[in-house]
Amino acid sequence: MKKIVLVVALLFVLSGCNKPLTKENVLKRMDTQEAKVDSYSLEMDLSVKINALGQKNSSTVEMSSEVDRKNDSFQIDVLNADEEELEIIIKDGKAYLEDRPGVWKKTAKVDAKEFSKQIDYSVPLELLSLVSDSLDLETTDEDYHLVYEGYDKKLFKTLKKYYNVSFTGFDIDEDLTIEMDIRADKKTFNVQEINIKIVGENKKGRVVISIDSELDDFNKIEKIELPEED
Repeated sequence: MKKIVLVVALLFVLSGCNKPLTKENVLKRMDTQEAKVDSYSLEMDLSVKINALGQKNSSTVEMSSEVDRKNDSFQIDVLNADEEELEIIIKDGKAYLEDRPGVWKKTAKVDAKEFSKQIDYSVPLELLSLVSDSLDLETTDEDYHLVYEGYDKKLFKTLKKYYNVSFTGFDIDEDLTIEMDIRADKKTFNVQEINIKIVGENKKGRVVISIDSELDDFNKIEKIELPEED
């Protein structure tokens, strides 16, 4: 009889452990996990599609980065809309830009930081916190998806701060919709994917800005070294 009671009790405990996490608990675990992320790699595409004011155009900026948060170091490769390649290394309060293959020049850190702030791990967590009450939680076998759709003024201002997004010819409060899907791994609670779409639409046309990022190589990035200045 005691064995049966113990088995039933054990099954009850195990079933309690498998209880799905709430949205609030997922966000809390993601915030806690941030302190354990010392380094990571990030691939980001920022694209703009315009079909408004008589214009029809599109452009994309691609960014590939290695980030060592522990030592406040960044190595960033950028392919801009004009297909110009830039490589930037930031470390120890110094920033270097590859002037031409193998030749490095010191550059203004304030300019280089414009890139580094876009890839900081804290950004998606800040975005989620701004609209936490309006998020939907969707789950798959491997991931948690924090999903938002609507318009929040603080969220847009924060996106503008980090990604320099702007909409000319649109009423910011009336014509914009923000779609955001941030994916976290179920086991580690690391942010692994960020998909943001800002749509401006009115009688003048439609503009879509998309920001898509993937994060990987958590705590596996080797030490980033400063180049030798030419």
